[in-house]
Amino acid sequence: MRIGVDLRSLSSGTVSGVENYTLNLLDHLLKLDKSNQYVLFYNAFSKKKLEHLHFVNSEIKTSRWPNKLLNLAFKFNIAKVEKFTGPIDVWFMPNLNQFSVNPSTKVVITVHDLSPVVTTEFYDTKRKVWHKFLNYKTAYRRANLLLAVSEYTKQDLIRLFNVPEEKVGVVYPGVDKNIFRPDLPIEELRKARNFYGLPGEYFLFLNTIEPRKNLKNLIKAFELVKEPISLVIAGRLGWKFGADFRLIKRSKKSAKIKYIGYIEEQHKPTVIKLAKALVYPSFYEGFGFVPLEAMAVGTPVISSQLASLPEVVGDAGLLINPYSVESIYLGLNQILSDEALARILKAKGERAAQEFSWDKTAEQTLAHLNNLKFKS
Repeated sequence: MRIGVDLRSLSSGTVSGVENYTLNLLDHLLKLDKSNQYVLFYNAFSKKKLEHLHFVNSEIKTSRWPNKLLNLAFKFNIAKVEKFTGPIDVWFMPNLNQFSVNPSTKVVITVHDLSPVVTTEFYDTKRKVWHKFLNYKTAYRRANLLLAVSEYTKQDLIRLFNVPEEKVGVVYPGVDKNIFRPDLPIEELRKARNFYGLPGEYFLFLNTIEPRKNLKNLIKAFELVKEPISLVIAGRLGWKFGADFRLIKRSKKSAKIKYIGYIEEQHKPTVIKLAKALVYPSFYEGFGFVPLEAMAVGTPVISSQLASLPEVVGDAGLLINPYSVESIYLGLNQILSDEALARILKAKGERAAQEFSWDKTAEQTLAHLNNLKFKS
């Protein structure tokens, strides 16, 4: 088969869950697959280095259309994906974007979460318009296969869009254990502490700063902590973040709260490893890369008990109610007051993280793609 792959999600310039998934899946998939040919489509005005995706079984097709024009061309069937990729049997989108393909081309979409449908109150007007423009219902109906990153996301697809269960496969993402590992060199830890000016002991919030991630309730819970520990906030700015920063400024513990901005992928393991615990109080997540990465390096996790996060964390972390400031505070306090518990969570987390690998993700994805050969 000739499989076209949409790389447009890589054009943001930062690496979040979707970009992490796309890059790691393709790296392992292209190494694994000896039968199919891949056409990787990337559209952006500025060139991006994609040499690491050059394999014997892959070629990269680039275009420099303005994104708005390309999306409109796909939306109204003025142009089709094949105009850029050439003939393909399958169009695989690691994340939903606007598309139009020939009727004979099979479509595979990875669904990371359905927060734009489930938690619309957490999005600004611009993103609500974009999500409506994507038309999830039509896209999922057109797809021949949907790959959900968790069982929770699969059930959301079935419940919200009446998608037939046999059309949805669950394939968990992985974690790179060569990068996220417990035995990180002391020198690398020291470099990270100096580079970001990290305090001696801190809780870590590592996520996009937007309402769904629930930094607000974490700040309120942190104000209740009596021990002299800091709160480090890391992540790119999303939307509606002004209220969070106003809350920090007004906080009685503002001197103990430090925002270090977006951190590069190569710094993530060390910044996470140095933390007393990773705190992940999201209201809704389709998977949960950062808790998994924290587990892999041996940092205790305090995680929301909602959506897919219990699938990832299980009993290897403390599960809290993200709507309750008291529940979050109790989680913080448990980590501070019970060293034995922290050690248990560290060990459990390291073991649980071993179950998630990119090799397994690639193998299962390839099996689903190959099965399309036998479906009409």
